[in-house]
Amino acid sequence: MSHKLAVKKRTETGKNVNNRLRESGQVPINIIGGGNAASGSVNEKELEKLVHSGIRQSTLIELEVEGEGVQKVFVKEVQRFPEMDRIRHVDFYKVEPGKKIVTKIGIRTEGTAKGSKMGGQFDHLIHEIRVKTVPEDLLETLVLDVTDLDVGDFIKVSNLKVPASWEILVNGDPIVAAVLKTKALLAQERAEAKEAAGAKPTGKKGK
Repeated sequence: MSHKLAVKKRTETGKNVNNRLRESGQVPINIIGGGNAASGSVNEKELEKLVHSGIRQSTLIELEVEGEGVQKVFVKEVQRFPEMDRIRHVDFYKVEPGKKIVTKIGIRTEGTAKGSKMGGQFDHLIHEIRVKTVPEDLLETLVLDVTDLDVGDFIKVSNLKVPASWEILVNGDPIVAAVLKTKALLAQERAEAKEAAGAKPTGKKGK
């Protein structure tokens, strides 16, 4: 999915200037990269539409900067007015090819776990991970196929299929998704074990 915004350049800054921008339907932004920060503004409605589309820190966005062409960026921070649900300011980081960045990648599961159909309880435990990677290998969301997970099966962070450049920043090797045994399944197993034990021959012969 393509994410684009048109950016108007601005040279004036300050509270009064920013307030006039907002009154005209624009939101002030900064584009940070290479040790510099360039100021601009974007249409508030288009920005809100982009933000509500579900973008993440790892979402690559194309900014059509006035007089400079397209710049690829990702969102560093979105500031909102505390008293109202309006965006106050946005900082974007300019993508520098080959230079590693630290960001968060969402994890979405796909399919119905086999174990769920057998009465197990499917748990999606980790919904995003922090990674260090080059921008070229960024993924907006990591899709995890859980179809083959049976009761008692699990997927750990080390089991995730990710680009070779990714360095996953996590302590240990936590479980991302699993199919757990429910109380009903455990009770059924105990009942079946008890029944099987009672059906076994004792080995004693009658006189």
